[in-house]
Amino acid sequence: HRMIENPIYGGAYAYGKTRAASGYDATAIRSRSRRKARDEWLALIPGAHEGYVSWERAEAIRKMVSDNVPTSRHHGAPKHGDALLAGLVRCRRCGRKLTVRYTGTKHNIPRYSCWRGLLDNGEPRCIAFGGLRVDDAIEEALLRVVEPGAIAAAVEAEAQAASRRDQVRDALMRDREAARY
Repeated sequence: HRMIENPIYGGAYAYGKTRAASGYDATAIRSRSRRKARDEWLALIPGAHEGYVSWERAEAIRKMVSDNVPTSRHHGAPKHGDALLAGLVRCRRCGRKLTVRYTGTKHNIPRYSCWRGLLDNGEPRCIAFGGLRVDDAIEEALLRVVEPGAIAAAVEAEAQAASRRDQVRDALMRDREAARY
């Protein structure tokens, strides 16, 4: 993906695609590199050297990749983390899926944001918002709908899964102790 998004792929010379952006950390000021919008690059010279494909073809591919928004009913599955809407929410402005980033000292606070335009084309970010209130509202609505019996079954299933994890952990600890001796 990075290769076909790079102007070199189409035989173009590009310079000044990023800028330094400072931010604050818990301990110090940090500097990060941020991608600029294409019209802010210092130089973009198509035809500067031989590319893998022609400049026109490279631009067509770049546009096709950035416009590749699925239109099917399937939204994708959530990955890791506690965010309830991961992989399910789309940006109203551009139609791309919102990504979830976890912030906070323990990286457990979800934040939904639209990054694909920035990552693919250097466009400004569409939207970003904290996920705690949204997830709490979804949780409340879901619990109003779900029957109490289903909640009890889910709690029991989680307890059984935790018990199995504990048994595996205990067995691994015993194996480690045996290996020490």
